[in-house]
Amino acid sequence: MFSHINVWVRGAGELGSATAHILHQSGFPTILSDLLPPLAIRRTVTFSDALITGAMEVEDVKAVKCDPEKMARIQAEGHIPIVIDDRIVPRKVKPHVYVDARMLKKVVANPCDKNTFVIGLGPGFTAGENCDVVIETHRGHDLGKIIRNGSPRENTGIPGVLGGETIRRVIYAPASGNIEWNLEIGSRITRGDALGTIDKKTVIQAPLTGLVRGLISPLVPVRKGLKIADIDPRGSDVDFRTISDKSRLVGRGVLEAILIHLNSKAGHNT
Repeated sequence: MFSHINVWVRGAGELGSATAHILHQSGFPTILSDLLPPLAIRRTVTFSDALITGAMEVEDVKAVKCDPEKMARIQAEGHIPIVIDDRIVPRKVKPHVYVDARMLKKVVANPCDKNTFVIGLGPGFTAGENCDVVIETHRGHDLGKIIRNGSPRENTGIPGVLGGETIRRVIYAPASGNIEWNLEIGSRITRGDALGTIDKKTVIQAPLTGLVRGLISPLVPVRKGLKIADIDPRGSDVDFRTISDKSRLVGRGVLEAILIHLNSKAGHNT
Protein backbone atom coordinates (compact mmCIF):
# COMPACT_ATOMS: atom_id res chain seq x y z
CA MET A 1 0.00 0.00 0.00
CA PHE A 2 2.84 2.40 0.84
CA SER A 3 5.50 1.03 -1.53
CA HIS A 4 5.64 4.34 -3.44
CA ILE A 5 6.20 6.49 -0.33
CA ASN A 6 9.95 6.78 0.29
CA VAL A 7 10.91 7.77 3.84
CA TRP A 8 14.32 9.07 4.84
CA VAL A 9 15.07 8.79 8.55
CA ARG A 10 18.13 10.88 9.30
CA GLY A 11 19.87 9.69 12.45
CA ALA A 12 20.20 5.99 13.34
CA GLY A 13 20.34 6.38 17.10
CA GLU A 14 17.74 4.97 19.47
CA LEU A 15 14.75 7.07 18.36
CA GLY A 16 15.66 7.06 14.67
CA SER A 17 16.19 3.30 14.67
CA ALA A 18 12.86 2.64 16.40
CA THR A 19 11.13 4.92 13.90
CA ALA A 20 12.77 3.20 10.93
CA HIS A 21 11.88 -0.21 12.39
CA ILE A 22 8.20 0.71 12.77
CA LEU A 23 7.94 2.32 9.31
CA HIS A 24 9.70 -0.62 7.65
CA GLN A 25 7.37 -3.08 9.36
CA SER A 26 4.42 -0.96 8.25
CA GLY A 27 5.38 -1.21 4.57
CA PHE A 28 7.14 2.10 3.93
CA PRO A 29 10.38 1.93 1.90
CA THR A 30 12.67 3.36 4.56
CA ILE A 31 16.25 4.60 4.31
CA LEU A 32 18.51 5.45 7.25
CA SER A 33 21.56 7.68 7.34
CA ASP A 34 24.03 8.62 10.03
CA LEU A 35 27.48 10.09 10.47
CA LEU A 36 30.73 8.25 11.05
CA PRO A 37 31.67 7.39 13.68
CA PRO A 38 28.27 6.43 15.14
CA LEU A 39 27.87 7.61 18.74
CA ALA A 40 24.88 5.53 19.85
CA ILE A 41 25.28 3.74 23.17
CA ARG A 42 22.14 1.57 23.21
CA ARG A 43 23.66 -0.48 20.42
CA THR A 44 21.47 -3.59 20.85
CA VAL A 45 18.48 -1.52 19.67
CA THR A 46 20.10 0.85 17.19
CA PHE A 47 21.06 0.32 13.56
CA SER A 48 23.99 2.75 13.51
CA ASP A 49 26.58 0.04 14.24
CA ALA A 50 25.92 -1.24 10.72
CA LEU A 51 28.09 1.64 9.49
CA ILE A 52 31.00 -0.08 11.29
CA THR A 53 30.12 -3.77 11.04
CA GLY A 54 28.23 -3.81 7.72
CA ALA A 55 24.88 -4.97 9.11
CA MET A 56 22.85 -4.76 12.31
CA GLU A 57 19.65 -6.51 13.36
CA VAL A 58 17.06 -5.16 15.81
CA GLU A 59 14.00 -7.23 16.66
CA ASP A 60 14.19 -9.31 13.47
CA VAL A 61 14.73 -6.31 11.17
CA LYS A 62 18.12 -5.88 9.54
CA ALA A 63 19.82 -2.70 8.36
CA VAL A 64 22.61 -3.10 5.80
CA LYS A 65 25.30 -0.55 5.03
CA CYS A 66 25.46 0.37 1.36
CA ASP A 67 26.27 3.08 -1.15
CA PRO A 68 23.30 5.25 -2.21
CA GLU A 69 23.26 3.53 -5.61
CA LYS A 70 22.45 0.19 -3.95
CA MET A 71 19.62 1.33 -1.66
CA ALA A 72 16.85 -0.04 -3.88
CA ARG A 73 18.52 -3.46 -4.00
CA ILE A 74 18.79 -3.65 -0.21
CA GLN A 75 15.12 -2.71 0.10
CA ALA A 76 14.17 -5.37 -2.45
CA GLU A 77 15.95 -7.91 -0.26
CA GLY A 78 13.66 -6.92 2.64
CA HIS A 79 16.19 -4.89 4.62
CA ILE A 80 16.70 -1.24 5.57
CA PRO A 81 19.58 0.41 3.72
CA ILE A 82 21.77 2.62 5.87
CA VAL A 83 24.15 5.08 4.24
CA ILE A 84 26.78 7.51 5.47
CA ASP A 85 25.16 10.92 5.83
CA ASP A 86 26.42 13.55 3.40
CA ARG A 87 25.14 16.33 1.17
CA ILE A 88 24.20 14.05 -1.73
CA VAL A 89 21.79 11.90 0.27
CA PRO A 90 18.70 14.13 -0.33
CA ARG A 91 19.29 14.00 -4.11
CA LYS A 92 19.80 10.25 -4.11
CA VAL A 93 16.91 9.40 -1.80
CA LYS A 94 14.33 11.92 -3.09
CA PRO A 95 12.09 11.27 -0.08
CA HIS A 96 8.38 11.86 0.11
CA VAL A 97 8.79 12.00 3.89
CA TYR A 98 11.85 13.23 5.80
CA VAL A 99 12.22 12.43 9.51
CA ASP A 100 14.98 14.30 11.30
CA ALA A 101 15.91 12.04 14.20
CA ARG A 102 19.39 13.41 14.86
CA MET A 103 18.32 14.87 18.22
CA LEU A 104 20.59 17.88 17.77
CA LYS A 105 18.44 19.88 20.24
CA LYS A 106 19.03 23.11 18.34
CA VAL A 107 17.41 24.85 15.39
CA VAL A 108 18.15 22.91 12.20
CA ALA A 109 17.48 23.57 8.52
CA ASN A 110 15.35 21.38 6.29
CA PRO A 111 17.47 19.93 3.42
CA CYS A 112 14.50 18.75 1.33
CA ASP A 113 12.31 20.45 -1.28
CA LYS A 114 8.90 21.97 -0.55
CA ASN A 115 7.02 18.83 -1.62
CA THR A 116 8.59 16.71 1.12
CA PHE A 117 6.62 16.15 4.31
CA VAL A 118 9.05 16.98 7.12
CA ILE A 119 8.84 15.56 10.65
CA GLY A 120 11.16 16.74 13.41
CA LEU A 121 11.83 14.84 16.62
CA GLY A 122 12.12 16.87 19.80
CA PRO A 123 13.75 20.22 20.60
CA GLY A 124 15.09 22.35 17.75
CA PHE A 125 11.95 22.08 15.65
CA THR A 126 8.98 24.39 15.26
CA ALA A 127 6.01 23.21 13.22
CA GLY A 128 5.37 25.61 10.34
CA GLU A 129 8.94 26.94 10.37
CA ASN A 130 11.56 24.22 9.86
CA CYS A 131 9.18 21.25 9.67
CA ASP A 132 5.55 20.37 9.08
CA VAL A 133 5.01 18.61 12.40
CA VAL A 134 7.06 17.84 15.52
CA ILE A 135 6.92 14.72 17.67
CA GLU A 136 7.29 15.27 21.41
CA THR A 137 10.26 13.29 22.79
CA HIS A 138 10.15 14.41 26.43
CA ARG A 139 9.02 11.69 28.84
CA GLY A 140 5.62 12.35 30.31
CA HIS A 141 1.97 12.57 29.35
CA ASP A 142 2.66 14.06 25.89
CA LEU A 143 5.44 11.67 24.81
CA GLY A 144 4.89 10.79 21.14
CA LYS A 145 2.32 13.56 20.63
CA ILE A 146 2.06 15.19 17.19
CA ILE A 147 2.59 18.96 17.40
CA ARG A 148 1.14 20.82 14.42
CA ASN A 149 1.75 24.33 15.72
CA GLY A 150 4.68 25.50 17.79
CA SER A 151 7.51 23.60 19.45
CA PRO A 152 7.98 20.69 21.85
CA ARG A 153 9.29 21.03 25.39
CA GLU A 154 12.76 22.51 25.62
CA ASN A 155 15.76 20.34 26.34
CA THR A 156 16.42 20.27 30.08
CA GLY A 157 19.86 18.68 29.77
CA ILE A 158 18.81 16.15 32.42
CA PRO A 159 18.22 12.49 31.47
CA GLY A 160 14.70 11.16 32.05
CA VAL A 161 13.90 9.36 35.28
CA LEU A 162 14.40 5.58 35.25
CA GLY A 163 14.20 3.60 38.46
CA GLY A 164 14.37 6.82 40.44
CA GLU A 165 17.66 7.90 38.79
CA THR A 166 18.39 10.65 36.28
CA ILE A 167 21.88 12.15 35.99
CA ARG A 168 23.76 9.31 37.69
CA ARG A 169 22.56 6.65 35.25
CA VAL A 170 24.38 8.23 32.29
CA ILE A 171 28.18 8.01 32.13
CA TYR A 172 30.30 10.55 30.27
CA ALA A 173 33.89 10.02 29.19
CA PRO A 174 36.28 11.22 31.93
CA ALA A 175 39.04 11.61 29.31
CA SER A 176 39.65 11.46 25.57
CA GLY A 177 41.05 8.37 23.90
CA ASN A 178 40.23 4.75 23.05
CA ILE A 179 37.91 2.70 25.24
CA GLU A 180 38.32 -0.91 26.30
CA TRP A 181 35.24 -2.31 28.04
CA ASN A 182 35.53 -5.06 30.65
CA LEU A 183 31.94 -6.22 30.09
CA GLU A 184 29.07 -6.23 27.62
CA ILE A 185 25.66 -4.61 27.32
CA GLY A 186 23.31 -6.59 29.57
CA SER A 187 25.85 -7.16 32.34
CA ARG A 188 24.79 -6.68 35.97
CA ILE A 189 27.10 -4.34 37.84
CA THR A 190 27.56 -2.90 41.32
CA ARG A 191 28.36 0.69 42.18
CA GLY A 192 32.12 1.24 41.99
CA ASP A 193 32.80 -1.58 39.53
CA ALA A 194 35.40 -0.87 36.85
CA LEU A 195 33.50 -0.90 33.56
CA GLY A 196 36.56 -0.30 31.41
CA THR A 197 39.44 2.04 30.72
CA ILE A 198 40.38 4.82 28.35
CA ASP A 199 43.84 4.45 26.84
CA LYS A 200 44.46 1.69 29.42
CA LYS A 201 44.91 4.20 32.25
CA THR A 202 41.72 6.15 33.03
CA VAL A 203 39.24 3.86 34.80
CA ILE A 204 35.52 4.19 34.07
CA GLN A 205 33.59 3.36 37.26
CA ALA A 206 29.95 2.44 37.70
CA PRO A 207 28.12 5.29 39.49
CA LEU A 208 25.32 3.01 40.68
CA THR A 209 24.14 -0.60 40.84
CA GLY A 210 22.05 -1.91 37.98
CA LEU A 211 22.16 -3.30 34.45
CA VAL A 212 24.39 -2.01 31.67
CA ARG A 213 21.87 -0.82 29.08
CA GLY A 214 24.27 0.91 26.73
CA LEU A 215 27.96 1.15 25.85
CA ILE A 216 29.50 3.16 23.04
CA SER A 217 31.34 1.02 20.50
CA PRO A 218 34.97 0.38 21.49
CA LEU A 219 35.81 1.06 17.84
CA VAL A 220 34.84 4.72 18.31
CA PRO A 221 37.50 7.09 19.72
CA VAL A 222 35.89 9.28 22.38
CA ARG A 223 36.39 12.82 23.56
CA LYS A 224 36.14 13.94 27.15
CA GLY A 225 32.53 14.66 28.13
CA LEU A 226 30.97 12.42 25.46
CA LYS A 227 28.10 10.16 26.57
CA ILE A 228 29.57 6.64 26.61
CA ALA A 229 27.36 4.41 28.77
CA ASP A 230 23.93 4.01 30.35
CA ILE A 231 23.22 2.11 33.57
CA ASP A 232 19.61 1.16 34.30
CA PRO A 233 18.92 0.88 38.05
CA ARG A 234 15.88 -1.32 37.39
CA GLY A 235 18.26 -4.21 36.76
CA SER A 236 16.82 -7.49 35.50
CA ASP A 237 13.40 -5.89 34.98
CA VAL A 238 14.87 -4.33 31.81
CA ASP A 239 15.06 -6.10 28.45
CA PHE A 240 18.08 -4.43 26.90
CA ARG A 241 17.56 -6.32 23.62
CA THR A 242 14.23 -4.73 22.71
CA ILE A 243 13.10 -1.24 21.71
CA SER A 244 12.18 0.92 24.71
CA ASP A 245 8.70 2.18 25.50
CA LYS A 246 9.82 5.75 24.84
CA SER A 247 11.25 4.93 21.43
CA ARG A 248 8.18 2.96 20.40
CA LEU A 249 5.88 5.83 21.32
CA VAL A 250 7.95 8.33 19.36
CA GLY A 251 8.16 5.98 16.36
CA ARG A 252 4.42 5.38 16.44
CA GLY A 253 3.89 9.13 16.64
CA VAL A 254 5.86 9.46 13.41
CA LEU A 255 3.79 6.70 11.78
CA GLU A 256 0.57 8.38 12.89
CA ALA A 257 1.72 11.74 11.51
CA ILE A 258 2.55 10.18 8.13
CA LEU A 259 -0.79 8.38 7.93
CA ILE A 260 -2.71 11.56 8.78
CA HIS A 261 -0.72 13.43 6.13
CA LEU A 262 -1.40 10.80 3.45
CA ASN A 263 -5.09 10.65 4.38
CA SER A 264 -5.31 14.43 4.11
CA LYS A 265 -3.68 14.39 0.68
CA ALA A 266 -6.04 11.65 -0.48
CA GLY A 267 -9.00 13.72 0.69
CA HIS A 268 -7.80 16.76 -1.25
CA ASN A 269 -7.46 14.66 -4.41
CA THR A 270 -11.01 13.31 -4.34
